[in-house]
Amino acid sequence: MSEKMPIKALEQQLEDVISVKLKDQRIFRGHLTRCDMYMNLTLAEAEEMENEQILAKYGQILIRGNNILWIQIPE
Repeated sequence: MSEKMPIKALEQQLEDVISVKLKDQRIFRGHLTRCDMYMNLTLAEAEEMENEQILAKYGQILIRGNNILWIQIPE
């Protein structure tokens, strides 16, 4: 990844499936539909994951940037 600004790298992943781990240790996976300068994210077809198993399926969710521990994007 040649981008030095994380938000720019994230914007390049719009519509791709990403995984997001929250500070409370929950992991969500879904299609990234929006992101802003505060790293707030909107995921479509979101799923809550645990040990590679789906715990719950959601439609569209908003994740506040201050709750994010890490974001995994496809290579």
